[in-house]
Amino acid sequence: MKAIEVDDLWKTFGEREVLRGVSLEVEKGDIFAFLGPNGAGKTTTMRILLGLLRPSSGTALVCGQDLATSTEFRRKVGVLFERHGLYERLTVRENLDYFAKLYGVPRWQGRTAEVLGEVGLQGREQDRVAELSTGLKRRVGLARALLGEPELLFLDEPTSSLDPQAQRDFRELIVSLSRDRRLTVFLNTHDLDEAQRICNRVAILDQGRVRLIGRTEDLRAGRPQVEVVFPSEEEAREAERVLVADGRVNGTVRMGATLICDLTAPVSIRDLLNMGLEVKEFKSRSRGLDEVYFEVLEREAVA
Repeated sequence: MKAIEVDDLWKTFGEREVLRGVSLEVEKGDIFAFLGPNGAGKTTTMRILLGLLRPSSGTALVCGQDLATSTEFRRKVGVLFERHGLYERLTVRENLDYFAKLYGVPRWQGRTAEVLGEVGLQGREQDRVAELSTGLKRRVGLARALLGEPELLFLDEPTSSLDPQAQRDFRELIVSLSRDRRLTVFLNTHDLDEAQRICNRVAILDQGRVRLIGRTEDLRAGRPQVEVVFPSEEEAREAERVLVADGRVNGTVRMGATLICDLTAPVSIRDLLNMGLEVKEFKSRSRGLDEVYFEVLEREAVA
């Protein structure tokens, strides 16, 4: 059984089509990134999966269940939205105790202590939430999402508004939780670097349609590339002309004296030297997920 199965999902608000035939699958144990610009339909898809919205047509199942009707199975799902929804005047422990009792968590006092340890908040139990940094508030929100020992965790922009150190720490926490607890993670994010670093599978949503889906490493493989540094910007400009004319280079990006070349056939440093080009550095290069993302959006904009 898949962790998530979405089949031909449509959602219309009035005359506006927000989702147009979205289909995707998430395997158990995946850290899955759902990428797309504002208004693409990411949050709408997540809300339908969580049973908070009804689709106009199509199906959205979590571990084979429709969460709109399977209220008992909702206990197996943890959710952290960008706005944490905590009570600022209460302490960390008071917040978690309250939600544990509200959710009907068995032996809730022991479970509260466990999740505090899992998210690295030992010793902060008596701190008022209002006094915490944004990063620590996000950890309290994550602890609340883990109270019911979920099999699947939904995260909506979990590292937005965090400083770089807090972003890194939170990402490492997500990876360790997924590994140690065998959690499946469904991550809504605008952060392409975040998706590239921690997610093993990615889907790109644009204008209500899934434009690309697959393993992160496979999507990044694409066409081979090389990065070449020349002695000067002027020589890089001349090399760009020579390489494109050669036919083995499909396109280039020039940044000062550096050229990044998309290849249609292998090119070695010896080939460049034989063309009469002087080369300072030469290395093979993998495409970043950001390049894949913008390539997809630009292609769809032209289509």
